[in-house]
Amino acid sequence: MSSILVSLASSHDNTDRATVAMVVAGAAAASGQDTTVFLSADGAWLGKTGEAEKIHEEGFAALADLITGYVEAGGKVIVCSPCANKRGITEEDLIKGAVIAGGAAVIALMADGAQTISY
Repeated sequence: MSSILVSLASSHDNTDRATVAMVVAGAAAASGQDTTVFLSADGAWLGKTGEAEKIHEEGFAALADLITGYVEAGGKVIVCSPCANKRGITEEDLIKGAVIAGGAAVIALMADGAQTISY
């Protein structure tokens, strides 16, 4: 099975980019790919419960629904640890299926051959 890594560094600052990234991640997970979304920079906000509910890009499903569907399809979420710390996001704040981890977790996925796309 292929491994897919979607790197997302946007949320409130670029709702279109955040939404499209989750559409792609959701499609990957729904098609049976081992899929991980890495939330960094402003994207880290999407790892916090309640933040995705504030975003609904016109023409797309609500971001919160896209994220829920992605996780329900087996998708994993890694929130960048320094990015979470900078924003005051703790393990207790995380959405279902998310973990806080450092860059080493992302590098391990890439070293194992994950196909990567960045938003």
